[in-house]
Amino acid sequence: MFFIQTKNSKNKLASAVFCSMIGLPYVAVAATMEAVNEGNLAVPPVDGKTVVYTDTEGTASFGWLDPVNDFGNVGLGIKVYNEPFTAQQTYDFAGCLMAQPDRAPGDNCTAPPDSGKRFKLKTTETNGPIDIVVDVSADDSVSLYRVIGKFSNLTDASNSVGGDLNAIRFELGFGVGSEFMRSSVGDGLGFGFDGADKLSIGPVGKYPGGLFGGSKVEGLPFFSTEVAPFTESVSTADDGDILETNGTIATQYSSLFGDWRTLSQTPTGWFIDHDGNPANDSILLAYNAGTVAAPDWQTNEKQFNAAVTVDHDDDAATPELSVELWDPNSLNFDPTVADNVLPLVDTLGEGDPGDTVTDAITLSPSAASALYDGNFNVLIDGQAVTIDDFETWENKPVTVVDTANGDALYATWYPGEGEDGLYQLESDSSWVTLSEMATLIAADANLARVAGYVQGPIEDLANVNINPTISVGAAANWPTCSGDGVNTTCSFTFRVTGLNGAVEEPTIPDTPVEPAPESEEPGASSSDGDGPVFGCTAGRPGAPIDPVLPGLVLMALGGLWARKRLSNA
Repeated sequence: MFFIQTKNSKNKLASAVFCSMIGLPYVAVAATMEAVNEGNLAVPPVDGKTVVYTDTEGTASFGWLDPVNDFGNVGLGIKVYNEPFTAQQTYDFAGCLMAQPDRAPGDNCTAPPDSGKRFKLKTTETNGPIDIVVDVSADDSVSLYRVIGKFSNLTDASNSVGGDLNAIRFELGFGVGSEFMRSSVGDGLGFGFDGADKLSIGPVGKYPGGLFGGSKVEGLPFFSTEVAPFTESVSTADDGDILETNGTIATQYSSLFGDWRTLSQTPTGWFIDHDGNPANDSILLAYNAGTVAAPDWQTNEKQFNAAVTVDHDDDAATPELSVELWDPNSLNFDPTVADNVLPLVDTLGEGDPGDTVTDAITLSPSAASALYDGNFNVLIDGQAVTIDDFETWENKPVTVVDTANGDALYATWYPGEGEDGLYQLESDSSWVTLSEMATLIAADANLARVAGYVQGPIEDLANVNINPTISVGAAANWPTCSGDGVNTTCSFTFRVTGLNGAVEEPTIPDTPVEPAPESEEPGASSSDGDGPVFGCTAGRPGAPIDPVLPGLVLMALGGLWARKRLSNA
């Protein structure tokens, strides 16, 4: 018999047959996303990772979720919020699938950018599918959910193309691993559409705005003033159950780095940790365009166009302020307005998709040693921060000092130590973690953080922000529904795969299936007393198997796939 996966009383994905697909009773309703199913996830996290297994037995994995949110709280790393909201004053959403910041109800899906709202999904295997299973419950309307995530390339750098990816595939369906079956036309599950195109808030995928195109919160871009987006392939544009990007990396990225780099192969950068706190983001100042043996430190000078005026007060009236007020190297620099770079971002890339407004800034390539001479200022959090001479950065690490002892050195930050970097105490050369140092500083008012320069991988070059939309409707044909005829529980799978056609696809291990135990009493519908699944006596642990069902299931499957093929013809 063919089995697929659904949720059981232990929050695991248990087997169920396609009762509704073969004419047996079902409740014709829609679906509301309720929660991420933990059946194929490592709970609690393993070595700081919510591992996503290819099956419920944990036999293999092609990726994991970061379980720690921006507040330091540990969870799954991903959560469903049923918080209705309207996006872009046009699209009504019932909720979202995102990280788990757990703000006040109503404040999660609409949290501002750079607030930790994106779940962080990491792929460790080229062409290896990662299955996120979502539980749903019966409802009476079609619901639209926004997916707010970040997908990172952590693939094996030893493969034939160095771990580089060039596309993402999103799929909707049922089951996990080798048992996954893609959703079909008319079954009430699909990607949301905006007219003829799939709906996404912003590009369906794009490199972070702090590097390409600019961002409201990440600031002005480093590599290009244009967004580096991912574009859907024409081969999947009309298919509501699969979304695959076209395999072409945006030139803003590819002209510098080729395909989508794996983390271990991203260029090294020099950053300024302007607040002396390694726990938050540092500001990229330069990158190595050469090799480790022969480094070539390059940067891009931001040149502010004084002739451009922007709307600073956001009153939709005539732009009233010159961009020169944001220039940290101008005599007219004004920190009272420069803390808000949104007016400048709105002239760039995604903020100005029609390219109808003159860009507020341009980027001019330069050798880092030529630009950073000890007199050049960089705009950071609305302030004009003077950057030290490039040749001195290596001798100015991030530190903690003791102000009660003449600013004596207390500890030095070493980003390459351990998994996430470590502080070394000056007193005895012992090592402490970020959190341990934060505790020490909180307990001693004389300890102060000191800004410094940090060298390390430019991690965001391995990251892509993802923005697909999922529509859940009538679950009549879903193979994962179970219930007692009154309450209905179903599930579906959101599958994400990082792609490169030059690499062989990995083998997905078969999902182990334990034989269902025979009932102790002849004729009993269940060994646990929960009752039949919509009147179907097969598909739950302990339920007897109807010998006629295997053939009917195969017929139903054939019908579904035939419908699918016809819909794509």
